Amino acid sequence: PHGSGQTVKAANQLIVAVNIQACAEAVVFLEKSGVDLGAALDVLGGGLAGSTVLARKKDNFTTRDFRPGFRIDLHHKDMGIVTDAARAVGAVLPVGSVVAQLVAALRAQGDGGLDHSALLRGVERLSGHPTGN
Repeated sequence: PHGSGQTVKAANQLIVAVNIQACAEAVVFLEKSGVDLGAALDVLGGGLAGSTVLARKKDNFTTRDFRPGFRIDLHHKDMGIVTDAARAVGAVLPVGSVVAQLVAALRAQGDGGLDHSALLRGVERLSGHPTGN
């Protein structure tokens, strides 16, 4: 139906944001556990946890290079579109809603111009783990 393309784009942004958030949480968990991050991400990338997001953002996570690719500001806008569209059709997005709030928090903390892989910075802050860059 009319608008399907926009809906699919919104679903894509939902999946990407949730996936980046899960990867960011895994990075902090691994580091705080003393695990070799690069080796662990290689192992995870070869299993069911592997994803395009993990493959393409791995270097961002390991080097804390958050130069803008797809900015937090843009993902914030897109998560607003997802949230509004889901509300309009009566779809409940519990994990997506939390990630939308985490994206909004990063933006409020001045990280809006960074790449969306900077969701890692939010997890680091919440975990009392030093943030990179």
